[in-house]
Amino acid sequence: MDAQHPDTDPFEVAQEHWQRTMATRRGDEVMSSAVLTAYEQILHRLRIDQTRLSGLQGTERKIDYKRDIIAAYDSWTDGVLSADTGQTDEVLTHIMIWQIDIGNYERALTLADYVIRHNLPLPDHYHRTVGPLLVDEICDKALTIFAVGNAEVEPISRAVLEGLFTLVEPLDMPNQVRAKLFKTLAYTLRKSPQQADKERALSLMQQALLLFSNIGVKKDIETLTRELKKAEDSPAKSGTTVNKTPKTQTTAAKKTASR
Repeated sequence: MDAQHPDTDPFEVAQEHWQRTMATRRGDEVMSSAVLTAYEQILHRLRIDQTRLSGLQGTERKIDYKRDIIAAYDSWTDGVLSADTGQTDEVLTHIMIWQIDIGNYERALTLADYVIRHNLPLPDHYHRTVGPLLVDEICDKALTIFAVGNAEVEPISRAVLEGLFTLVEPLDMPNQVRAKLFKTLAYTLRKSPQQADKERALSLMQQALLLFSNIGVKKDIETLTRELKKAEDSPAKSGTTVNKTPKTQTTAAKKTASR
């Protein structure tokens, strides 16, 4: 056994290496029966886990189950990312979604980048393209945390939301979905002590409202506008240096303005 990892099972290590290798080879013009078998095996494992999940009723129980088993797919998805062939892979797309479900957002976005670059389809039952799915699944959770207002519940990080914002910016999606993304990032930025972040938050809220009038940010815009004006009127008193930064319009906002 590995001296640094005395609990490591040599069989599991060998199995993970084999999965990673087979995933890397998948996508070659001529795939061996071993590679095909490797994908069939990992897909079969996914089917078993899906069946077990369907037998669970509580959302938290399902999340706990996914959290317990998801590491078993790491070697396969690592191999797929390394090969970078762009071949359709139902296992990878499912694991991307499960990573969101269990709160591993950074890993989910890494897999999502691969899915987007290669224009991979999502499993049929999701009935959405990848951009709206990512925004809905991540932003709905973030907005729920904001609504609950429990300081003990850790919010989704700014880094994750900025990464999501950048990743889906060029993608086509409904205005309502993009407005939700703008609102979510704005709610995060307005908590920043930096004036420039607050100004960007206001701009994002305004763009969200232009995209979808029922996005629910009108009062937030009024409140933040007053806060920024107050800071402008008394910078010395508040100890805040007001730095005016040019606001850049997103593609969605430019399209709206040009109508």
